[in-house]
Amino acid sequence: MHIGRVADKQVPGEPYTVGYSARGLLIDGQPRVLTTGAIHYPRSTPEMWDSLMKKAKRGGLNTIDTYVFWNMHERIKGHYNFATDRANLPLFLRLARDNGLFVMLRIGPYVCAEWNYGGFPQWLRHEPDVVFRTYSESFMASMQRFVGAVVEVTRKYMPEYGGPIIGMQIENEYGDHQWSFGDDGNRYADWCGATAHSFNLTVPWIMCRQYYPVKHVIPTQNDFYCDQYLDRYHEKYPQFPDMWTEMWPGWFQRWGEAAPYRPIEDISFAVAKWFAYGGTYVSYYMYQGGTNFGRTSGPFILTSYDYEGFIDEYGLENWPKYLHLQALHRVLLDNSQFITGNPVPEQQNLGKSGETSARVYGGKGEYLAFLINTDARKNRTVEFDGLEIELHRWSVTLLRKQHGEANPTVLYNTAALSPAVRHAQAHPPGFRPITSDVIKTKSIRELGIDPPHSEDMRVRAGRPLEHIGVTDDRSDYLWYRTTVRNPCTGQTGGQKLVLQDAGDVAFAFIDGRALGMQHGRQDSLATFAFDVPGDLANKTVTLSVLSQTMGMAHNQQHMESYARGLLGAVKLCDKDITEGKWLMKPGLMDNHRSDDSPPDLDSPHWVSYLRSSAKGSAFRWYSVEVDVDLLLDGADDDESDEENYTRFGIDLSSMTKGQLWINQHHLGRYWLRRAPEKRDYSPCQHCDFGGWFWPDNTCRQKCGEISQRYYHLPRSYLTPGAKNHLYLLEEVGGKPENIVIAKRVSLLHVHQPERGWVSVACRLLLAVCIAAALLGLGMGLGAVARKAYDRYAARRGYLRIDDDDE
Repeated sequence: MHIGRVADKQVPGEPYTVGYSARGLLIDGQPRVLTTGAIHYPRSTPEMWDSLMKKAKRGGLNTIDTYVFWNMHERIKGHYNFATDRANLPLFLRLARDNGLFVMLRIGPYVCAEWNYGGFPQWLRHEPDVVFRTYSESFMASMQRFVGAVVEVTRKYMPEYGGPIIGMQIENEYGDHQWSFGDDGNRYADWCGATAHSFNLTVPWIMCRQYYPVKHVIPTQNDFYCDQYLDRYHEKYPQFPDMWTEMWPGWFQRWGEAAPYRPIEDISFAVAKWFAYGGTYVSYYMYQGGTNFGRTSGPFILTSYDYEGFIDEYGLENWPKYLHLQALHRVLLDNSQFITGNPVPEQQNLGKSGETSARVYGGKGEYLAFLINTDARKNRTVEFDGLEIELHRWSVTLLRKQHGEANPTVLYNTAALSPAVRHAQAHPPGFRPITSDVIKTKSIRELGIDPPHSEDMRVRAGRPLEHIGVTDDRSDYLWYRTTVRNPCTGQTGGQKLVLQDAGDVAFAFIDGRALGMQHGRQDSLATFAFDVPGDLANKTVTLSVLSQTMGMAHNQQHMESYARGLLGAVKLCDKDITEGKWLMKPGLMDNHRSDDSPPDLDSPHWVSYLRSSAKGSAFRWYSVEVDVDLLLDGADDDESDEENYTRFGIDLSSMTKGQLWINQHHLGRYWLRRAPEKRDYSPCQHCDFGGWFWPDNTCRQKCGEISQRYYHLPRSYLTPGAKNHLYLLEEVGGKPENIVIAKRVSLLHVHQPERGWVSVACRLLLAVCIAAALLGLGMGLGAVARKAYDRYAARRGYLRIDDDDE
C-alpha cells in the first residue's frame, strides 16, 4: 500500500452513503480513519488547486477541508458568485472528486479564519436591528438564505451523486461565545442545528468547538492538542465519533511579528496521541495556508497566510513537516482496521511516575499499540509485551504485532526524525533573485497623491463620522478635514495633535504639511499623538487626517458594531476641536472613485520616475513594467505542468507600506515592518519540542527580520505577449527601482511514491548519466547529462543539493 492511499472507497464514480458511529464517519457503512487538511480555495488561484490536492494526497491525506466565504460569494445582497476566479467553489469540489479526495465543507457562514470581517459581507451590518451570531431575526434570515444557496450549489457534489462531500459545518467555534448571549445564544445554537437538519442532506452536520449539546449536529474539537477532551466527550456523547476539525500545526502572523513555528515532533506527538485516545478524524488547519489576496486579511494580519503549513504559500512542499507527518499518515491508514474496528482502549500505565502509558487496539495476538511518554525532558525505559523499550521524551511510539510474530514491530516514533527529514531541515526553502532585466526600471512612472479638494469631499457632518460607515469597506482609506481657528498661537513648544480612540492607522496633515503616520495594533483602538510645528502663524489652520483600516475584525463579539476611524476626541494644542464642520471622503484619490484601484495608465498625471524631483516621497502611485516574456523564458518550463512550474515572489524590501497589484489583480497590502530582535523578545529565545506549545510563548523564528519581504506573484496573473504592470500604492516612501522578482526554490532530492524522484524526465536524465558511466563514455557525456538534469531541476524551483551534503 502506498502513501497516497485514500479510504477503501474511492470518491469519483458510483454513489455511496455517509453516516457516523462512535468509531468514525461511515463510508458505505464502514468507519474510516480520515486524515484531513484545510486548503482554502480563495487563498490560492484556481490554477493551483489541482496541484495542491495532488500533493495533499501524496502527503497521506484522504480529505480536504475548506470554509465557505460569504463575503466572497455575496458581496452585494442577493447577488451570488460561485463561478469566477477564486470564488469558483464548484470547480474546487470537482477537482477534489477527480483526485479521489473527500471534502468537509464548513459553511459557517461565520468562519473567523483571520479573514476580513470573519467572512461576513459588509451589507449585513446594515440589516434592520441586526445582531450577529445570536437569536436575531434579521441575522438568521440572511444566514439561512446564504446557507441555502450554498447547499443548492453543492448538492450535486453529495455522495448520492458520487461527489466528494462527506460532511457540512454550520456556525464556527460558537461555544466560545454562546454563553455571553445568555438564553438568546442557546436559542440561536438550537436554531443552527434545526436549520442544518431542515436541508435534509445525506451527510452529517458538525459544529466545531461546541461545548453545549445541539440536536442534529456532531460537536467537534479545535485546539493545539485535543486528546485531553476525549474522556469527558465519550461520557457526554457516546454515540458520536471523535473529530478534531482544527489541529493547529502552525499559526498566523501579524505585521511586525516574528514568524510562528511549531516543532514537527510536537505536531506528530499531538496527532498520534489523539488517535491513541480514540480519535478517527483529524484536520490540519492549515495544510496549505495560501495568500490573503486583495483586502481579505483580518486586522494587521500579513498578506501571506502561509501558516507554516505542509505546503507553502507558493504551492511547494514544506518538506520536513510534509515528510514527517506523511509517514505517520501511512501508518494510521495502513492500520486503520485496528483503530476503527475496536473500542476506545483503556489506558495502561507503564511506570510509577504516570508519565508513560499504553493504549492498545486489539488483543494479545494482534494489535496496534501507542506507547506514550508525556515527560517533556526525560526519555523513559518501559517494559511492554516482554520487551524493554526506550521511549523518547514527549513522544508516542506506534507498534504493531501480527499473528505468529514473537515480538511487535516499531512502526513510527514521533520524536525520531528520518534522515530525509533532517536533510530537509538543513536545507530550508528560499528565494533566488532573477538578475535579468525583467523589471524595466527606465519605464517606471509615478503619480503623486494629494489630499482631496474640498469640493470633492461630499460627506459633511458636525463631527468625524465612523470610518467603515462611510467607506462601506470598499476602501481602506477615509479622508477627514476641518478648518479651525488656530489654537496653537502663542504656544512655545510641545504642541500636539491628539486623536483619541482612533484606528487602525492615521496620517495627519496641517495646512498640507505632513505630521507623520501612527498605527495601533490588532483589534484595539489607540490614542495617536502627533507633534505640531511651532511656526503655525495663520489665524486659521486646516487639519486633514487620512484614516486607514488594516482589515476588519474576524473574531470578537458584536461584530455588527465594529468601528474604526476618529471615534474619540480630536484635540489640537489642548483644544477640543471634535465638534465643528467636518468634511469626509472615502477612498484615497482626489476624484470620485471610492475604491483603491490603480489610476488608468493613460492619465496625464503620470510622470517619469527617473525625472521626478520627488523620488522616495510619501503617497505615490508607481507603475512598474514587467517583461513577462523574458521572465517566463528564464523559467524555461512547461506552464501546463502545474506541479513543477516556477513560482515567483516579489521582493519589496526597498518599499515601506502600501498596496500592490499586478495588472488588474490586487495582490494585497504590504508593510516592511521588522520583528523584534531576538535579544529583546523571549519567544524568540527558546524552542524545544518537549512540553505544551503556545505560539505566543515559544519558537518564534526570523527575529529581527522583516515580517513579510516577499509577496506571491501567481503565474496565472501574468499575460505573456503583452505589457504587464506592477502597481504600487506607496504610503510612506520607497525605491521602486530596487524591486526584484525572485524564484521560490525548494529541495529536490526527496523521494516521493508515484513520482519516483520528481518526474519521468528526471529519471530519464539520471538514467542517461548512469548509462554514460557504465558504458565507459567518460566524464564528458555524464557531465552533460548531469548539467541537463540540474537545469531541469533549477527551472522548477528546486535547489541542487551537493553530494557531500546528503
